[in-house]
Amino acid sequence: MIMPGVCLANHTGQKWAATESWTYAVYVSGDNSLERFWDDSSLPLLLNLPANDMFHIVAIMDRLSTDGTEVIEISGSTWEVVANYPEMDFGDGATFEWFLEEVSYRYPSDKLAVTAWDHGYAWRYISDDTTSGSRISMPELQMAIENAGVYIDVLAFDACNMAAIEVAYQLSLTGLVGIMVGSEESVPTTGFPYDLMLMSTALDTTRTPSQMAVDMVEGFEAYYAPQTWATTVALSAVNISAISESSSVFYEWVDAMRSYLPVYETNYKQALNDAYCAWATHYHVDMADLGDALLADSLVTDTDFRSATSEMVSAIDGSILDAWGGKYAEDSRGLTLWWGWGGDWNYYADAYTEVAFATDTGWWSFLDEYN
Repeated sequence: MIMPGVCLANHTGQKWAATESWTYAVYVSGDNSLERFWDDSSLPLLLNLPANDMFHIVAIMDRLSTDGTEVIEISGSTWEVVANYPEMDFGDGATFEWFLEEVSYRYPSDKLAVTAWDHGYAWRYISDDTTSGSRISMPELQMAIENAGVYIDVLAFDACNMAAIEVAYQLSLTGLVGIMVGSEESVPTTGFPYDLMLMSTALDTTRTPSQMAVDMVEGFEAYYAPQTWATTVALSAVNISAISESSSVFYEWVDAMRSYLPVYETNYKQALNDAYCAWATHYHVDMADLGDALLADSLVTDTDFRSATSEMVSAIDGSILDAWGGKYAEDSRGLTLWWGWGGDWNYYADAYTEVAFATDTGWWSFLDEYN
């Protein structure tokens, strides 16, 4: 039987003292094909981090191979299951809400970092639960964070394709997320190199959320850059407050794109072809690189359009704290935008209406007119 997480919010167990500086909490949605990679890769890397009373690591996990939900505390080279709950649906936003509440109650701290560990697919979903056949949509994610009311200093996605403007914008609406860390690209099954990404904060808990987020990008680079096969991997850290502050810039740019569609449609297609897109897609285009491709077109001459596009590029670049891409992802700048067309648009158009960026800015309407 699958128990919705919200029904289990009667928190039990020992609370850590409120004087801890950092809590690092992992939402391990392992009820799917990725389960073994938690045991083979992620957990061993977390166990490489030194024990520190001011830096607590907790994972709350759902598995495919067993029923139930485990609360796991990790300290130095040891880990312990400290609580068990009935089977939960980790593809339900209510469970993520419960997770945040549980972490906040059990492990109060000055600063909180959360990692969502699982499959992801940009604005479409995070956290795929095979047993329940469910996934968390962006509106569900927003609602879960808002209902929990827990401020997240760093929200990272150890999942594919989550460094998208649609995700960042949806998080900005909560007012409860400081920084997002995610990848424009697919994340290898080895996932985050947690030891390299978190070692600096584990040793020095005075590090700020911005410093931790940059450490995560640099640790990701340090691990994957030497891997000759890791050519299309990427990671970025995004200031969510900057995304919120730039909302009017995005509205004006989309308005300009719609207004000049009859004039520049051919130029749009060329820019989409020239700009960096996430590997194996022509739909998840790097937003800043798209803007630069439009500005590089000598036939795009309207000053108002160019101004709106230039401001959009500056807003995106200004929100990125750090970004890195492998050999064939060097042009990734930190955030993608879904430019659905053809069969991809026909398949996902209805679902895209539920995404706040698509409707608030008018981007859905632009794509509808474009198609």
